[in-house]
Amino acid sequence: MSELPRVLVTGASGYIGSNVVAALLAEKKYRVRGTVRDATNETRTKPLRDTFPEIELFSADLNKDDGWKEAVAGCTYVHHTASPFPSRLPSHPDELIRPAVDGTRRVLEACVEAGTVKRVVMTSSIATMSTGFVGNEGKPRGHVYTKEDWTDPEWSRCPPYEAGKTYAEKMAREFVEKLEGEKKFEFVTIHPAGVFGPIIFEPSTSLGLLAVLMKSEFPSVPDLMIPFTDVRDVSKAHVAAMTKGVSGERYILWTDTLSMRAFARILADEFNPQGYRVPLRNMWKTTLWFAQLVDSRVKMAYSWIRSYVKYENSQTKEDLGVEPTTAKESAIDTAYSLIEHQVVPKMAGFKGRENKD
Repeated sequence: MSELPRVLVTGASGYIGSNVVAALLAEKKYRVRGTVRDATNETRTKPLRDTFPEIELFSADLNKDDGWKEAVAGCTYVHHTASPFPSRLPSHPDELIRPAVDGTRRVLEACVEAGTVKRVVMTSSIATMSTGFVGNEGKPRGHVYTKEDWTDPEWSRCPPYEAGKTYAEKMAREFVEKLEGEKKFEFVTIHPAGVFGPIIFEPSTSLGLLAVLMKSEFPSVPDLMIPFTDVRDVSKAHVAAMTKGVSGERYILWTDTLSMRAFARILADEFNPQGYRVPLRNMWKTTLWFAQLVDSRVKMAYSWIRSYVKYENSQTKEDLGVEPTTAKESAIDTAYSLIEHQVVPKMAGFKGRENKD
């Protein structure tokens, strides 16, 4: 066991991070190490330790220098999945931008100091290619975004999260490009769209869209277009990119772009017979405008109205062998997972996936 290569996953308790940990351990080829903000907090880390008893945990915070050197020491590969993701718009853009950029720099500097790291795989985002779900200034409707496209973080319509991810990736690429000799290591980025799929611990902000539908928080469905992927595909891509991917590449994880009403239909067909009331009526645009004034979640998504954004993901399939999980499978598996973790209440008529009539 001691001869197996050691792999670090930053943000190991996060939505993507925990799935990457699970995928790595399933390979039975690696010793897996993870970072959390405070590894001494038994209450917070107990679910992680109970689920993955083999994992070695280290304390490391994106906003602090402490801990990163120790976490990376002796590692052959590093998966940098930790990144701030907002549940609402921040009061100042730097609340997201600075941790994203400075935290990434801390990880890369620790990799240089360790001297053992062969490759870093970083979770970036389609946000760095297409201003998230909005699309870039000057690009025509129907433009297919590729690894050659870059978000302009200085554009007035660029939200803080998208800006932070873009600044962080550009900084990382410049940092690695300047490395020479024995300090040099390989670098790959993974670019997920909106991530759905089952949760291991706590749900990510992106899953709030499906939770809203399942809990019937709105009587109708806003006309939002959502580029999406499945978290299981993201974790597979991370593990494959660690040894199979081409160094320097930007791998896009995108299944399709569907309307929120399309997701509602998938969920309604599966869950309304089990006592749920997933709405199907289209929300008037004036209603959505008023809703975004009082609900921060709606305000974040308001710019996605009728924004149909597509991506070129053939290289991800060819190089990494990742075939996208279907929208139906992803949405239904996500909803069952939210019910199992009590994010969405279990209705009286709930029969479960295997026990439906």
